[in-house]
Amino acid sequence: MRRHEYVKSGARSRLTVAGAHFLCLLCVAAAVRGQDLRIVSFNLNNYLAGEAGKPAASRAAVIEMLAELDADIALLLEVGGSAVLREITAALAGKGKPYPFSTVVQAVDEERFITLIAKRAPVTVEHETRSAYNIKGQTMLVKRGFVHCVFEPAEGYRLHIIGAHFKSKVFHPLGQTDMRRYESRQLRYLIDRVLEQEPEANLLVAGDFNDSPDSSPLNTLFSRRSRPALQLFDLRPVDRFGLAWTHFWDEADAYSRIDYALVSHGLLPEVVFEQTCLPVFDGWEQASDHRPLVITVRAGERELDASRLSLFRRNIRMPR
Repeated sequence: MRRHEYVKSGARSRLTVAGAHFLCLLCVAAAVRGQDLRIVSFNLNNYLAGEAGKPAASRAAVIEMLAELDADIALLLEVGGSAVLREITAALAGKGKPYPFSTVVQAVDEERFITLIAKRAPVTVEHETRSAYNIKGQTMLVKRGFVHCVFEPAEGYRLHIIGAHFKSKVFHPLGQTDMRRYESRQLRYLIDRVLEQEPEANLLVAGDFNDSPDSSPLNTLFSRRSRPALQLFDLRPVDRFGLAWTHFWDEADAYSRIDYALVSHGLLPEVVFEQTCLPVFDGWEQASDHRPLVITVRAGERELDASRLSLFRRNIRMPR
C-alpha cells in the first residue's frame, strides 16, 4: 500500500483526479441543494503564477477536486493573486461549475493571497488589511489580512465568513510562534467587533492557522473564558475513517491538524454535522499538502439544542 492510500472495499465514485478517485461522497452527496449551503476551506499549496507555481498536473488535480466538491462558497488559500484566481474560476466554469463572484484580499503579502469564490455574491465585502501588532519594537501588519464576506442565502438569514492564513512555522527573526499569537489576537478583535454589532451573528471562521488545537492562537480564538455567546467552537471535521488531520509534511513524515472551521454560538444550530467532513480523495497529495474542509450550513435561524454543546469538549467537537 503506497503512502496516503486509504482505499477500502465498497462502492466508490469514478471521478478521475489526475489518475485518482474521489472516495468519500458520504458528507457531500446528501446535502439538500437550495437549503443547505456547502462551504469549502482549502489551502491550495502554492497555486501561484509563473515558475513559482504548481506543475500542470497538480493544478489539474486541484480543479478536479474543487469541481467535485461543488461548493457554494470556497475559501482558497495560497493563490497567486487575481490573475491566478481567474485561471481557477475559468477552469471550473469549463467543467460546468461557474463561480460568478470572486475576491482577493490585497494585503502586504504579494505572493500568496487569501481568496474566496462563490456561486452567489455576498451582500457585503469588508476585508481587513490594516490590522497591525507590535513585536520586538517593530510594527507588523498581518501579512495576508483577513477575508470577511457576509452572505444572505435565505431571506432574513445572514452568514459571516471570515478567512485567515496565519504565519507558517518557517523561521522568522521576530519569532514565528509569537507572530501567530499576535495574528490570532487581531483576528479575535475582528470577531469581537462582528459579535458586538450582531450579538447572535452566524459566524464561520476558517482557514490555515498553522498551529495545533491546544496552542495559544487557537485558545485566543476560542475565548473560553467569555460567556458562550462570545465563544467560538471548533467543528473538527473528520474523514470517513474518523481521522482529523488536515496537513501532511513530507520531510518530517508528520500528519497534523492546522486547518480549522470555527463557528459562533449563533451558528451552531444551523451546522449540519453529518455533512461537515474531510472528504477523502485517492491521490489527494497531487493537488496539495492540505486536505479540504467541507462545512455544511442549513440556512434559517434555529434554536440551539443543548445536546449540541455536549458534543464539544473545551470547545472542540470530539467523538463520544
